[in-house]
Amino acid sequence: MVMLGPRERIAIDRQLASWDVSSARGPWTRWFLESVRDRPGVRAAELAAQLDRPVSRLKSQAWSLAELDLLVRSGQAYWLSERGAAYLAGRDK
Repeated sequence: MVMLGPRERIAIDRQLASWDVSSARGPWTRWFLESVRDRPGVRAAELAAQLDRPVSRLKSQAWSLAELDLLVRSGQAYWLSERGAAYLAGRDK
């Protein structure tokens, strides 16, 4: 299992907070990560429908999370990466 150090966790927190604050529709990062954790292999269209957002916007957000190695994409479906699972596990404590 991947272990996140304090500095790495703080860096992730800061980046996600920045995206949440700059979003016109409000915070989305934690919801996105938890949705993928709770429904591994969920498709982009399903998540977009839940949020009432365009699929293209959701894919852009997923790409951002994947750049932080928190999310893995295969086709149109998403899974948490090991790093993403470790990040959420540390947040839930």
